[in-house]
Amino acid sequence: MTGNNNLTSKQMSRITFVCQTGIGIIMLPALLAKEVGHDGWISVLATGIVAIFIGSLIVVLLRRYSDKCIYDINKLLFGKIAGVITNTLIFLYLLFAASGGLMVFLIYLKITLFPLTPSIVMAPLIIMPSIYMVWQGLKTVARFKLVTMFAYIIAIIYVILIVKEMRFSFLLPIGETGFLPLLSSMKTSFFAFIGLELIAIFYPEISDKKNALKWHVYANLFTMLFIMLIVIACTATFGENFLAVLNIPLFNLSRVYNAPIIERVDLYLVTAWFVAMGCSIRAYMMAAYYSIGKIYKIKKSRIVYGLFISVVIGLSIITGDINKAFMFLDIINYVGIGVVVFLIICLVLSMFKKNGVVENE
Repeated sequence: MTGNNNLTSKQMSRITFVCQTGIGIIMLPALLAKEVGHDGWISVLATGIVAIFIGSLIVVLLRRYSDKCIYDINKLLFGKIAGVITNTLIFLYLLFAASGGLMVFLIYLKITLFPLTPSIVMAPLIIMPSIYMVWQGLKTVARFKLVTMFAYIIAIIYVILIVKEMRFSFLLPIGETGFLPLLSSMKTSFFAFIGLELIAIFYPEISDKKNALKWHVYANLFTMLFIMLIVIACTATFGENFLAVLNIPLFNLSRVYNAPIIERVDLYLVTAWFVAMGCSIRAYMMAAYYSIGKIYKIKKSRIVYGLFISVVIGLSIITGDINKAFMFLDIINYVGIGVVVFLIICLVLSMFKKNGVVENE
C-alpha cells in the first residue's frame, strides 16, 4: 500500500458504483426492451442479486491475502512466466475497456453537442482531467468520485420530476415475458455490472480491509437500485415498443421535462452525466496504468505514461460509427464476463496454495 494509491473501502465502493453505471446504463433500457419488453427491471433485479453474490465471493476469497492483488496471486499460482502472460491478458482487457468507453463517449459528444469536431481533437481534451488524476494516483481518482455523486443526485431528482409523465400501466402485467427469456436477458443486464472485478486489482491499497466486503456489497446494491430506477422510468415513460427503437434512451428521457423558465433542461442532465461517463472511463484508465507497475515492475515514468495515454486515445478513435463502437463495447463486455469468471477460478485455486499467504488480521 503506497501513499498516492491507498484508499478506504467506502472510496473503493464509489469507484465500483460509478464504473458500473457511468456508461452501462445509457443503452441498457433499450436493449432490455428488445429482449424482455416491460420486464427489464426484473432482469436487472435478478442480475443484481447475482452480481452481489459474485462481488462478495471475490472479496471473501481475497481476504486470504492482505497484501496481494490478483496479479500477485496469479504469479503464485502459475509461476512467473505464465503469471505474467495471464496478467497481461487482464491488463489488455482493462486497456481496451478504457479505450472502448472513451470511444463511446466521443460518439455521444458528436451526437449531442459537437457534431463537427473531429474525435482526434476532442479525445485529449475530454480525458485531460483523467490524465492528471491517474498520474497523481488512485487516492486522487477515488476522492473525485464523491463529486461525481452530484450527477446521480441530479438524475434521481429529474426522474422524480417526470413521474407525472409516466404510465405505470406500461409495466403490467409483471413477468409476462416468462422465465427463459428473463434468464437469457441476465447476460445483457450483467454488462452493466462489469466493474465489480476492479476490487481484485486494487485490494492491497484498501486501508480498512475489514470493511471491504460490506462496502462492495453496498456498491453492487446501489448499482442495482439505480439501474432499476432508470429502466423503470424509461419503460413507464416510453413504453416497451417505442423504447426498443431508441438509440440513447437515457438522453431521450432527459428531453421529457419542460421547465417553465429554464430552456433545454436536457443539456444540464446530459452534461452532468458526461461527468459520470468520464469517471467510469477514468476507473479503467487507473486500473490499466496501475497494472503496468504491478505486472512489469515499471516505475512511474512520464515517457511510459505518455505512451499509455497515446494508446488509449489511439484505440478510441479507430471508428466513429456508433454501431461499430457498440459492437466493440459488446466484445469488451463479453471479455469482462470472462475475466470475472477467470478471477473467481484463480482465487478458488489459490485456496489450495500455502505460499505467500498473509491473512487479514
